[in-house]
Amino acid sequence: MYDELKNSGRRAFLRGLGAATIGLPLLELTHGQAFAAGTPLKRFLTVFSHGGVISNQGRTRKYDGHGNNHGHDWWRPSDPGENLVLGPIHQPLQPFRDKLLVLQSIDNMAGVRQHQYGTGGHGTANVTVLTCADVQAGDDPVALGPSIDHVIAERLAATQPVRFNRIHLKVRGHNYGTPYARAAGEPVGGEENPRRAFDTIFAGVTASGPDPAFVRKQQRRASILDGVLEGYRGFRRRVSGADAQVVDAHLEHLRALEQALQSVELAPICAPPGQPANTNQAELVGPLHAQLIVAALRCGLTNVANLEIADILTPWTPAGLRMDSAFDIGHSLGHYAREVGETGANAAQLDDWLAEVADNRRWRTSLVAEILAGLADPNFPEGDGTLLDNSLLLYTSEFSDPAGHMSKNTPVLLAGSAGGYFRTGRHLDYNTRAVADPLTLEYETQASLHNLYTSILQAMGGNDTHFGSDHADYQGPLSGLT
Repeated sequence: MYDELKNSGRRAFLRGLGAATIGLPLLELTHGQAFAAGTPLKRFLTVFSHGGVISNQGRTRKYDGHGNNHGHDWWRPSDPGENLVLGPIHQPLQPFRDKLLVLQSIDNMAGVRQHQYGTGGHGTANVTVLTCADVQAGDDPVALGPSIDHVIAERLAATQPVRFNRIHLKVRGHNYGTPYARAAGEPVGGEENPRRAFDTIFAGVTASGPDPAFVRKQQRRASILDGVLEGYRGFRRRVSGADAQVVDAHLEHLRALEQALQSVELAPICAPPGQPANTNQAELVGPLHAQLIVAALRCGLTNVANLEIADILTPWTPAGLRMDSAFDIGHSLGHYAREVGETGANAAQLDDWLAEVADNRRWRTSLVAEILAGLADPNFPEGDGTLLDNSLLLYTSEFSDPAGHMSKNTPVLLAGSAGGYFRTGRHLDYNTRAVADPLTLEYETQASLHNLYTSILQAMGGNDTHFGSDHADYQGPLSGLT
């Protein structure tokens, strides 16, 4: 769950702070000095939702609904381009639309090309979706490389010392393996209990005042503004009546800026939450974990955080449970995707299935929205922006179509720009067949998760030209992201 610092120098640094309290000195280092030096801190988050989405993705073409499979793609925004219009699953993210990138037609080629049927399957899809690694085959495949979060966590901790290299929380339930790995042959899981997570992450942490760097910047702005105001007042006394009106307009504007600066109320940069409930109820655990992640990032306790959501049913959502899901697991709900099409065995239940699975996925997306709201809160500024502006969140799953166990067209949503590196508010589709016909159901792509993670590593300051195995069609980053 928690990867602590391994470098002896950083350990000595943390021990020097004292065991009882991690307070302002650490926060000045992790929030103040970096900004004073002009280098924004960066953070990386993943939200991994097991079990896929509402997708009509097949191997080489998409289903149109006239066969056994439904023909809906509710992960996909309405049209590719600069004006991002979110699909039904993403509606909780509407307040953050300008901070998002939705990417289509990116295959998990390490999963597809190491699977006997060319789809990915449960085991291979899970262990490759965040690692893009070669796989040790068997009944329980094993990734022979680390997941992207571990790579980034180790690198960021070297320049941004933190208490935990990464934290990993999980909403408990059924899933086929873990997508996270520390290294080759070392899969890792997450903490499921919010009380235990809180006791570990926030042990000895106390609330601290506002970000010193931001306070200093506000003070410098106020000082400069005072000088400008005084200069305008002196200048006004020496100009004609007509020019004085122009100067008065400038003075009015400057006074408004002065009032805005004076009205800024800075919340504490580190505000640990109250001790959460000791519960295993998923509808409570999910939001509690989201709150813990936000607080840990605000307090500078980690640079990398993961929220893993098992493939669960969500009876507490408005649609409730409408399908007779075998074994009472979320993946059985996903399997109905190949039975509710026009000629499917459960065609009459299409509307019920869509309602239930859409609410299920929207609940998961609401956890992403809760994290984004915490990072984007203007009461917790960082530099000239917010934590979200300097972070990057990856929201994904091991499948697109859960019934077909399809690792093609992996669901990919990015939030935040990693300090302005990515150009957000867009939807990009890498389907090469769509170049000639945007409405085509034919599917072909050369884009792989290998390339996406190379882009992410570069956004985090790396000079990587490739990530993972040799299964990608080409090496290097994705085009069009920056």
